[in-house]
Amino acid sequence: MMRYTKFKILILFCSSFSFCVMAQETESGLQKNTENQLNKAVENLVTQAKDPNRLIEFKRLRSLVSAPFSSTPLFLQTLESLKLAEERKNEIFSRFLPRVTSSVGGGIKSGGLNNNSSSQSLSLNVTQLVYDFGVTGRQLDAAEKEALASQAKVENQRTQLLLAIITSIHEVYRAKTQLLLSQGFVNTRKVFLNSTREREKLGGASNADVIRAETKLSESLDKIPVQVKLLKDARAKMLEFFAQENPEIGLTRLPDVNPNLLMITPDSLMKNYQIRELSNQLNAANLNFNAEKNSSFGRFNLQAGYQNTDTNLLSPQEQSSLLLTYQLDIFTGFERSAKINQASYRVKALEFELERQKRELTTELSQSVNNFDAQSASVVSRAELVIGAKLSNKVNKELFELNKTSINDLFRSQEEYISAAKNLVDAMVDKNLSFYQMLNKFGLLLEIFDVGA
Repeated sequence: MMRYTKFKILILFCSSFSFCVMAQETESGLQKNTENQLNKAVENLVTQAKDPNRLIEFKRLRSLVSAPFSSTPLFLQTLESLKLAEERKNEIFSRFLPRVTSSVGGGIKSGGLNNNSSSQSLSLNVTQLVYDFGVTGRQLDAAEKEALASQAKVENQRTQLLLAIITSIHEVYRAKTQLLLSQGFVNTRKVFLNSTREREKLGGASNADVIRAETKLSESLDKIPVQVKLLKDARAKMLEFFAQENPEIGLTRLPDVNPNLLMITPDSLMKNYQIRELSNQLNAANLNFNAEKNSSFGRFNLQAGYQNTDTNLLSPQEQSSLLLTYQLDIFTGFERSAKINQASYRVKALEFELERQKRELTTELSQSVNNFDAQSASVVSRAELVIGAKLSNKVNKELFELNKTSINDLFRSQEEYISAAKNLVDAMVDKNLSFYQMLNKFGLLLEIFDVGA
């Protein structure tokens, strides 16, 4: 009776376990990959890692990102920023042009008892700047430098946008490939569980081995929902750029770049958009500082005026004038000196900030190159680890079938194999992302993808 009860409990446990496995497969959309299919997928990854020419051509990625890049709200916002900078230049240029004002008036003019009469007046004045000691010219040059700074800022924003699109595509590939590997690993453990049950029937395995195999299958199934969530999150992020589209693309080759462009030199520093922005801001600040100093010398204007007054009592009176005037602010309550000092302090602050940014960028450029080199080496080493883990797993499987190793050793080799494959996926994706991040630091990303301003 006791043995019958134990046997009944075991049947219930196996039935419950099978139901849980089927439920998780249904929820995650688990694909029916065999062990050979998993090995084939891993072999394909190793082949691509060792020979990047097996990857998709770079032009596929370039064409994929071009459409969402030029239609995102951030890109359209940068266009408005450029228009704003251009209008600022037009505003200052207008100071070189004549200023024309006119006035027309009418009313009643009283000249004493019973001597009221209507009155009308018309005046027209024209003022033309003749010479202001280069103040307006320097302000216009400063506005042009500010426009260049705005252009550099816009290009930096566009680069960050492009990098975000590239990253979203790679993260979808990473999550999708990791999920496929996890699904393949689950099916591999299902096959192993079935074979262990067959071995138990033949007396080659114990019931404890079956229970361990069932537990390990549950562990692998438990990771599937997390992998599914990561894939859904990655696709949701990509939809931020691709609207309703959901493009599928594998890992692509890296574009060819002249190594001389990746050397840290003063020229390469100036290609960075943040450095270009600060440099132009400094030039604009210097021009504004000189303009503030020269504004204390005054200005020469040419003024022309015409006035017509009609009181209906006398004949209309007309006056016209043409004057060359010199305008000078003798005392402004120290406002002028305060503005000059402010302009001077801004120049010094920008000089220090530019030097700080250059030093910081030099370090970042060096680190980006080192990071890409490290990721490239990591791909090669992790590919070799996958090969070794696969061989170790194969040997342990054969030894287990001959009862020459424990089932725990076999489980450990299986986990090392799938972990090595997933680490290889991470290394391959991180290598590509580190390359594009390096191009971003060197100011080459927009040029490589041919989406510059």
